Amino acid sequence: MTDKELRKSKKDDLIEMLYYLRKEVDELKEQNDALRAKVLLLSGGERDSKGEADA
Repeated sequence: MTDKELRKSKKDDLIEMLYYLRKEVDELKEQNDALRAKVLLLSGGERDSKGEADA
């Protein structure tokens, strides 16, 4: 969608787009966290206090 099309969009349409984009971001974050946990498990690494694997 171009900037011009976005500017012409109704507020309700923009809110709906934001809702679905946020939902997608949340789902991708969950997938990322699950994959990080698998990598950590398979590598035998330990997490620090922030939840990040040792380098």
